[in-house]
Amino acid sequence: MGIFVQSNDFKIWLAIKNGESLPIKKIGDTLIPKNKDEIDEADFKKAQLNATAINFLYCAVNANDYQKISRCQTANQMWNKFMITYEGTPQVRESKIDLVTHEYELFAMKENELVEDMFGRFSNTVNDLDMLGKTLTDKELVRNILRSLTKEWESKINSIYEGRDYYVITYDGLRGNLITYETNHLSHTLDVKKRTGIAFKASSSQKVEIGDSDSDSDSDSDSSTSCHILVECFNEFLKHELNKSKKKNTPQCHKCGKIGHRIFECPKLKKRSKQDEFAYFSWKYDEP
Repeated sequence: MGIFVQSNDFKIWLAIKNGESLPIKKIGDTLIPKNKDEIDEADFKKAQLNATAINFLYCAVNANDYQKISRCQTANQMWNKFMITYEGTPQVRESKIDLVTHEYELFAMKENELVEDMFGRFSNTVNDLDMLGKTLTDKELVRNILRSLTKEWESKINSIYEGRDYYVITYDGLRGNLITYETNHLSHTLDVKKRTGIAFKASSSQKVEIGDSDSDSDSDSDSSTSCHILVECFNEFLKHELNKSKKKNTPQCHKCGKIGHRIFECPKLKKRSKQDEFAYFSWKYDEP
């Protein structure tokens, strides 16, 4: 919201942030609003700036937020109300900073995680700290990223620490450096590990499905593709083994050399036997 107001009129942003009070006068120890005839040109400008700032805030909030600020008389009061509502009191902000800082310090790269995904998670944590008012330098960010990498990156980490780049490398420069190294050296290793993980996940999910029919629908949908891959691989293996078994157990005729029958079942042998029998009977009838 601050950028929205600043892009339209920076004076209005200063009126919201620093506060432009209504024309007042001091009588003794009490401050009371000025009468109309007591307002000078400077008071008119302040009042107009405050009204413009209030209008900006009214246009930017929804109905629920409007109920929170409807009783405020200055734009600065409205802004402070929003700060307390969405960021909390100073004590609450300090507690949030401690919580996010602890998350930042324990940040670690996941197994087989891509650099882009890791930097996305890390940026979310850093942005939360920025919004709470804690800004980290590039050197602190680089040191934490290098400390959070997995064992596959050990050689790269050592080369950065031992080289001159460690003292001058920026956060964005480190990101580009790691992406290049991942593409040229680790892409094949990570791909193999991911495939192995998918197969393991598929087999594990299949066992859980047999033991527990009330598993979550999300995990079922995630593992359906992996299970399909595993089943296809098993079918290919089974087909190969069956073909080997068929070839091994299929009989071969030693008479004609063909596969599928034995010698006593050979059609050629039966045909020859009939011919011999016919020749025998013919010879017998031909005798005097």
